[in-house]
Amino acid sequence: MASLVLAFAGQTALVYSDGTADAHGRLEATALRGRQLWLDNNCQACHQLYGFGGFLGPDLTNAAARVDRKRLETMLTVGSGQMPAWNFDKAQIDAIEAFLRAIDRTGIGQARSTVPIPREQVLMAIETQSAKDPMSPAASRGQQFFHATCVACHCLFSATPLGPYLAPDLSGARNRLSDADLREVITNGRPARGMPAWPLQESQRAELLEYLAWLAKHRDAVLAVWRATSTNAGDGLPWWEFR
Repeated sequence: MASLVLAFAGQTALVYSDGTADAHGRLEATALRGRQLWLDNNCQACHQLYGFGGFLGPDLTNAAARVDRKRLETMLTVGSGQMPAWNFDKAQIDAIEAFLRAIDRTGIGQARSTVPIPREQVLMAIETQSAKDPMSPAASRGQQFFHATCVACHCLFSATPLGPYLAPDLSGARNRLSDADLREVITNGRPARGMPAWPLQESQRAELLEYLAWLAKHRDAVLAVWRATSTNAGDGLPWWEFR
């Protein structure tokens, strides 16, 4: 008991003496409006910031780094899977985007063994490799869907912690699972693991599977391209550190 009390006292002292917050400026007006929208609409009931909040949706601390504007607009107007439609207007979407970008700049929300490859670097490496071995038109359409939708939870070349769940790296999914298995996961989801069902058209499923097949085939080559061109290849964090 004495050890627990001392540990609690030490943790409390570290928390209240930590000056991390002082290193970041105050939210500007648009981001403040986004924060108010976050609170007014109880977004934390389903989503987390820094791992704190609900567990129905993913942690959004670093969502701005992986979700583009088009995807954000879709999520905030028509919803997606378990995400309800909020029918936000442009000004509200601008505010939410500004808030999420401000939060993303504060650091990594959840400890991880390595820092995921930034999305723009992934896309650049894929583009370089596809110039050598072009994708089919169907695979290209699957790529557009994947990088507009699936990246909300999944990061290529790195598993992503999502509350109590883990969104796996899908760059090699086609090597582990058959087309039938992947169709099952896409269509019916895996609710017990936090994966929602996606009622896609058959053509969309086929295009997504073709892209995953191309990606699995060229996974090592894409990683090699990234390592050869990136200035931060190998940059990582110990599991206990945050940035």
